[in-house]
Amino acid sequence: MKHLSSLTIITLLSVAFSVNVAARGSDSKPPKPDFSSMDTNGDGVISYAEFSAKKPPHGEDAQTIFDEIDSDGNGEISEQEVNDHKPPRRKR
Repeated sequence: MKHLSSLTIITLLSVAFSVNVAARGSDSKPPKPDFSSMDTNGDGVISYAEFSAKKPPHGEDAQTIFDEIDSDGNGEISEQEVNDHKPPRRKR
């Protein structure tokens, strides 16, 4: 009987561990879009209109994110600004 209880406990712990690992995997951040896919008119910069055409992740405000990426504040995002931008870590 003790052997059966130990086996049950090990099985339950294995299942719980697997569920925890699977849940963490689904919490990964979405892939960062590449510059050319956002620069829809091909002029070499991303305007706010181009940027806001894609829905920001997690219901965040598009203007706030745009302003964070537009580090020189000129109202356009260059490819260098996209490459240099480090998104803030998500709170858990």
